[in-house]
Amino acid sequence: MYQDRVEGELTSFLFRSEDGGFAVARVASTTGEVTVVGPIAHVSVGQRILATGGWQTDLRFGPRFKVESVLIEHPRTLSGIERYLQGAVDGVGPELARRIVDHFGVDTLQVLEHAPDRLGEVEGIGPKTREKIVSTWVSERIGRELEITLRGHGLGPAAIRRVLFAFGVGSADVVARHPYRLVEVQGIGFRSADAIARANGVARDAPERVQAAIDFALKSAEEEGSCFLPEAALVERLVSFDVERGAAQRGVEDAAQMRRVVRHAASEEGERAVYRTVTDELEARVARRVAARRAQAPQTVAVDAAASAVGIDLAPGQRAAIEAVFSAGLVVITGGPGTGKTTIVRVLAELARRRGEKWAFASPTGRAARRLSEACGADARTLHRLLEWSPTEGGFTRDGSHPLEFDAVVVDETSMVDLSLFDALLDALPPAARLVLVGDVEQLPSVGAGQVLRDLILSGKVPVARLTDVYRQAAESAIVRNAHRMLAGEVPISAEREEGARDCFVLAREDAEELARLLITVVTERLPANGFDARRDVQVLTPMHGGPLGTVALNQRLGAALNPEGPELVRGNRRFRAGDRVIQTRNDYDIDVFNGDVGRVTAITPNSMTVDFEGREVEIPGDSLDTFELAWAISIHKSQGSEYPAVVLALHTSHFVMLRRNLVYTALTRARRFAVIVASPRALRMAVSRTGVDDRHTGLAGRLG
Repeated sequence: MYQDRVEGELTSFLFRSEDGGFAVARVASTTGEVTVVGPIAHVSVGQRILATGGWQTDLRFGPRFKVESVLIEHPRTLSGIERYLQGAVDGVGPELARRIVDHFGVDTLQVLEHAPDRLGEVEGIGPKTREKIVSTWVSERIGRELEITLRGHGLGPAAIRRVLFAFGVGSADVVARHPYRLVEVQGIGFRSADAIARANGVARDAPERVQAAIDFALKSAEEEGSCFLPEAALVERLVSFDVERGAAQRGVEDAAQMRRVVRHAASEEGERAVYRTVTDELEARVARRVAARRAQAPQTVAVDAAASAVGIDLAPGQRAAIEAVFSAGLVVITGGPGTGKTTIVRVLAELARRRGEKWAFASPTGRAARRLSEACGADARTLHRLLEWSPTEGGFTRDGSHPLEFDAVVVDETSMVDLSLFDALLDALPPAARLVLVGDVEQLPSVGAGQVLRDLILSGKVPVARLTDVYRQAAESAIVRNAHRMLAGEVPISAEREEGARDCFVLAREDAEELARLLITVVTERLPANGFDARRDVQVLTPMHGGPLGTVALNQRLGAALNPEGPELVRGNRRFRAGDRVIQTRNDYDIDVFNGDVGRVTAITPNSMTVDFEGREVEIPGDSLDTFELAWAISIHKSQGSEYPAVVLALHTSHFVMLRRNLVYTALTRARRFAVIVASPRALRMAVSRTGVDDRHTGLAGRLG
């Protein structure tokens, strides 16, 4: 627990992040001017602060006070008020600030607060300037008051900034009168909002509290991939939020009567599905659109001629899959590595050219789209680009009233497509156009709600071409052989123990620290000795973010080994250096960088970094930096749709809750040329033996049946 305190007037900033997360400042304290560092960028020059924290000595900058928490007061001196007005109030420069303080003296801030019309007494302040000054003052006051309130409930500076961004001048009203709306802000859960609500006097069994808990529980389930929750499971979640069981059951019934949720009839197992109304409508709409698209007159196509033109000798299963594409309006092609999915796409692209048709090729991620372009020899794009996402309108511009202008659309890596994106695609697709969905159903499902590819296959109502034969060249790869072993529930075999390509090795250690050290050695020494550039070619994958073998810990160790020096940008507890590999963790349509995009930092400034995303350089402003993380090691989920020259997979029993067959199978199949599994033997056996598919609750297959 920090015991030291610094009190005084903040006189200047040496560094200040644009988002308020971090700053270095000078403070005139009772013992002299000192340097303070920490989450104080939201403070204005001229304000007094009472900072709690501890002293530290920096080798370059000397003694500095590291702030843990800060209370802000109004400035007390005339010079402090002048500095504060210049820094905090929009439209006030040095000269105007001096005139205001000369006129009102120490009462300046009281005038702003209680008699702002008196600003007109100051020469040079007309109605427009006065309105601008007052609105900025009010906004700043709201932010200050809100910070005091929310910090008291344990919310940090970043969450407070997001509240202000989401609700603006209405933030205080939301906190006071509608606290459960705070769950709309990323990073604030039901328990945080509930603590504020209970402090405001909301009773434990209040209907608004129960309904807020229901809404949050169902939204959380959707974030986990489900479209609904069985009613019994929903009630259990509500009980975990300290809702009395009887009140929870009555609350679900009330929510259904108010059409906040939809309760379906009980299944044969006695379960009742409970959806948010909007999600129930979404899933039903997708089912209707799929059903309407299935029937289409079959066409005869010259498959062999097209295959010969691109130098491919098709196997019977591949030929049957291509013919199936022209037999219905929507067709699924699925298969594991080495079964010929890419070959089929190449022939489809040639058939489109020969038929004089306009086909679109798309994938959920940029990397997958680039691989698809290389495979089919045609321009491929992300689904968001295909559907023409508009940041200003907050949606796709291609829809039923402005449809796509293609004869067919081929979507690769369809296992990554969630229900909402699939709905948008179906809406934008012309009625006569064919839709071909290509993917490996054994891989991880989408990050968003739904498991579209699996449900389409399970329904039995959509034509499915399932590729099972592994072709000779692919069968020589130990990566491919081990991927299929995993699907059969078998532990992968290290390449030195069998004939064929030596491109997949299994290195065993039980101790987590020994595993971590071995992994670093593999990345920094063994793979470079085999011709791989550790900074460019090698991707470390792991199931989790936390723990000794999670992304956070491994990124620290790998960053220290692979990129220990260079210009550095510090943002809170994050550090980015020129040369670092970074990953975007959310879709940012303003800068056209999406969740899962990986790039390399090429330049650092005090308030931004420039990142090269495979040839496209993007400057990332300070207020967008909190959506980026180091990417020397990333989660397996983030690797979906990507391929890397070499993959190093870390598995340990500490990853227990995540260890599933589809997870490790997805990780291994990300490797294009080389894979190393650095694993606890127990964890590896556990992973390949557990077949759960994320335990998602979805109803699309049943609606289609």
